[in-house]
Amino acid sequence: MSLSLSQLATHAAKALQHVQGPVTMAYAWPQSWSGGDCITVDGRVLPLSYCASPLELREALSSEQTCSRVLLVSIPENRLGQDVLGRIFRHRLLHVDHWQLVQDAYGVHQIDPRLFPLTWLPDLLLVAVPQQRISSATVLTYDEAIENCLASVLGLSSGPLDLDALLLACEGASQRWLDLAVEPRELFRKHMIACLGPLAGALLAAMEAGSGHAVLGMGLVCEILYSPMSTRTLELRDARVRLEQRLQGFRLKDVDGRQWSELAIQLLQQRSLTKRQQDFRLAMDLLDAVGAAEYVRIGTVLPESLEQRLEELGEAITKFMRSPAALADVEIATQQVLAHRMPPSDHPGPECARMVVRLCRREAMSGASVPAADLVVDYLNNGAWEDWTRRTLRGARPEKLARAVTKLLDRVAMHRMASDEAFAMTLAQKAALGECPAGTLPIESTLHEVVAPLARHNAILMVIMDGMSLDVYLAIADSLIHRGWSSWSRDGLPRALLATTPSVTECSRASLLAGRLTRGVASHEKQAFAQYEDLKRASRAGKPPVLLHKAGLENSHQLTQEATSSIADSDQRVVGLVINAIDDALAKSEQVRIDWTLESVPLLAEVLEQARRAGRTVVITSDHGHVLERQSAMRPDGEGERWRHSGPPVEQGEITITGPRVEAMMGASLVLPWSESIRYASKKNGYHGGVSRQEMLVPLGIWTSGFEPESDGAEWNSAYPAMPTWWTSSDEPKSVALVRHSVRRGASAVLAGDLFEAAPVDDWLDRFMSSPLLSRQRERAGRMALDPQRLRILVSKLQQQSGRCSIEQLAAAIQQPVMRMRGVISAMERMLNLDGFPIVSLEQGTGTVHLDISLLKAQFLA
Repeated sequence: MSLSLSQLATHAAKALQHVQGPVTMAYAWPQSWSGGDCITVDGRVLPLSYCASPLELREALSSEQTCSRVLLVSIPENRLGQDVLGRIFRHRLLHVDHWQLVQDAYGVHQIDPRLFPLTWLPDLLLVAVPQQRISSATVLTYDEAIENCLASVLGLSSGPLDLDALLLACEGASQRWLDLAVEPRELFRKHMIACLGPLAGALLAAMEAGSGHAVLGMGLVCEILYSPMSTRTLELRDARVRLEQRLQGFRLKDVDGRQWSELAIQLLQQRSLTKRQQDFRLAMDLLDAVGAAEYVRIGTVLPESLEQRLEELGEAITKFMRSPAALADVEIATQQVLAHRMPPSDHPGPECARMVVRLCRREAMSGASVPAADLVVDYLNNGAWEDWTRRTLRGARPEKLARAVTKLLDRVAMHRMASDEAFAMTLAQKAALGECPAGTLPIESTLHEVVAPLARHNAILMVIMDGMSLDVYLAIADSLIHRGWSSWSRDGLPRALLATTPSVTECSRASLLAGRLTRGVASHEKQAFAQYEDLKRASRAGKPPVLLHKAGLENSHQLTQEATSSIADSDQRVVGLVINAIDDALAKSEQVRIDWTLESVPLLAEVLEQARRAGRTVVITSDHGHVLERQSAMRPDGEGERWRHSGPPVEQGEITITGPRVEAMMGASLVLPWSESIRYASKKNGYHGGVSRQEMLVPLGIWTSGFEPESDGAEWNSAYPAMPTWWTSSDEPKSVALVRHSVRRGASAVLAGDLFEAAPVDDWLDRFMSSPLLSRQRERAGRMALDPQRLRILVSKLQQQSGRCSIEQLAAAIQQPVMRMRGVISAMERMLNLDGFPIVSLEQGTGTVHLDISLLKAQFLA
C-alpha cells in the first residue's frame, strides 16, 4: 500500500511521542519514492532519505545527525546487519499499521471485523476520508466504509447512496469505476444491488459498456420500451433486446425499466435547457439505434413525443370535421398532448390543444345553427371566448395540426357569417333610430353613467386599452383574477359599450373621453377629459381630472414620474391613462402572434400595481375592438382600414349605416363591412373601423384589489368572466369566469336562468341539507355558520365540478367578493369537517377548494 506524505508524517509523529532526543526512524518501504527529501512532523521539518541499497542506507546513517530523521528502506530487514539495526529506532524497520491509520483518520476506536479480510480496502478508505463524518459512532461499520469508498470512486458527497446519485455519477465516473481492480469492483457492485435494487446493476452495466454518459437518455428510452403497451408490441420487445446489448446483456424487468424512466425524468427536470437538449439527442439516437423511433409518442418528455401527439391531434380534428361524433377522439388526443410533462416553455402546442378542443366543443354544439335571439349576449357569453380560441390558434404547429386547425377555423368563420350579418342589420336599424342594441351602452355615455358615479366615492384610475377587443379583455381579466383583483358590477350597468361608427380611434376614443360624440386627437381628448363637468365635480379643488397619453405616461419603457405621482396622489381623484400596446400590435406584420396577458403589456402591469398601492378603483375599457388578419380580401375606395363613404354599390359583406350617431361625426352615412374578411387597406396584423361584433362591442370592467367599491346606495356585485359550458370538459377543473349577477349580494334565492344556477342533482343533497348531524354542526358553529341556501349552492357547485373549484368560481356562485371567500371556506370547514376528517380543504398554493363527496356522504348520510 502506498502511503501519502501526510499519513507517513502522522505515523512518525506518534512514534516520536515516546522518545527524547534525535532518533533515526527507518520504515520498511518496498515501493519507490518521489515525495521529496524532507517531511513535516508536528510542525518540525525533518530530513527524509530513500534508501534502495545497503550502501545507500549505511551512507545515510553515517551522516551527521542533529535532529530526528526519517529513512525509507526498500531492503528486507533480514538483509540488514546488526550494526545497522542497532543504529535505528527500536532496532528494527518500522511497519505502518494500515488499519490503525484508517482508525485514526476516521476518529474511531474500532473497525468492523468484516473489513479486515479486504486487504485492498485501507488504501481506498484513506483516500475516501470525508471532511466530516455523518455518523458519530465510535465504530467504523462495514456499510459506512463501503459507502465512503463508493462516494470517493463515484465522485459523490459522503453519505447514504441512492439511485439518483448513482445515475448522476455514472455520467462522469465511468473511468474511475473501470480503473478499480476486479475484486473491489465486484464487492461494490453487490453492495449497491443489495441496497438499491437491480436497477443499480443496470446502471453499472451501462458504465462498463461505455454508455455511462448516456444513462439519463437511456432512462428516457426506457419510458417507451417498458411502457404498459410494450409487451403487446413486437417491435418494442425487439428493441428491449437491442437495449440489453448495450447493458452487457443485463436483462431489465418491467418494474426496473419504469423506475429508471421515472428517475431520469425527475433528474432531467433539474437540468439546464442546454443539458436537456443533449439528453434528448442521446435518447433519440438510442431510439433510432434500437429501432423504436416510430413509437416516440409513448414518451412524455421528448420534444419529438410532443410533436407526434400534436400530429395525432390534427388527425383527430380532421375526423371531427367529417363527423361531430369524433369529438371524443379530439378530447383524448388533447389529453395526450397535455399529458406531456416537459413541453418547451415557449411552445404553443399545449395551449393550442386546450383551445382547439374548446373550439371543437363549441362547433359540435352550434354547428350551422341559426343566429341567437340576442346577438349581444351570445357574443359576450360565447363569441368573445370563441375569438380568444381563434386568436390563440394562429401559428399552430406542426404542419399536420396546422392544416387541420385551418380547416376548423374556416368552418367556424363560415358558421359565424349569419350571426355577424344579423348583428350588422340590427345595428343599422337601431342606428337609423338613434338607438343602440339592447345590452350595450353608447361609448360616449361611459363617463356619465359609469366613471363619474364611481368617482364621487372612489379614487379612480381609468385605463383605456386602445384597440382592446372583448377576447383580449377576457385573457387580461384572467391574469387580473389570478393576481387577486376583484371584478364588480351593479344593477343596470351593461356588460359592454358600443363603439362609434366607424369604430376608429379618432371617433370612438375621442367620444369616450369627451363624454359626447366628437372627433379628435390626443390633445383634444386631454382637454375634453379635464373639462368634463361630472368628473370635475368629483375632483378636489386644484386637482382636475388628468389624462395621460403615451408621451406623458411612458419614458424608456417605464412609467413617468408624472404618471406615478398622479396615481399615488390621494387628492387626484380621477386619473385616466391611454395605453396603445394593442393598437400598436395590430399595425405589425400578420406573421406576428401575441398571446395577451397582463405580463405581455408590462406598462399595464406596472400601472395596476401602482393603483393597488394607492387603493384606487380601476375602470378598464377600450375605444373599439378589432378583427385579426385571416385570408382577408382588399377592396378599393376605402377611407379607412374598414370603412368608406357611400358611393360604389354596397357589396356582399358590407352594410350602410346611417343615423344621428354616424352623421354627428361623419356628416353622412357610411358603408362598413360586417364580414371580418374585408379590408380597404394594406395587409397587417389586424384592423378596425367596421361593424363586426369584435369591433363594435367594447369591454368594460371595474376592478379593485382588496376592497369593495363605495357607492351612493347602488349595490355592487362580484362579476367574474363566466366561462361558457363548452370551455371545459366535464372532468377538467374549471377556472375563473366573468358573469354579472342580477341579484343583490346576500340574496338567498338563485334566479332562474342564472348561469350558476345549481344543476339538478340526486336527492342526496336534499338529505344532506336536512341531516340532523348538519343541524348540530350548525348550532355548534353559531354565528360562524353559513346560511343554508348559501351552503347548498357551494356544495352543489363543488359536486358539479367533481369536488374541485377555484375560490373565484365559488365566489361567483354565491355572489361574494373573492377577498371574503377565505372566511366563507373557513366557516364551511368548521361545519363539515368532523373528527379531523378533511371533508373540505383549501389548497393554499392554487386557491382550489376540495370537497370529498364520498366522505361527506359517509359522515352525514350514514
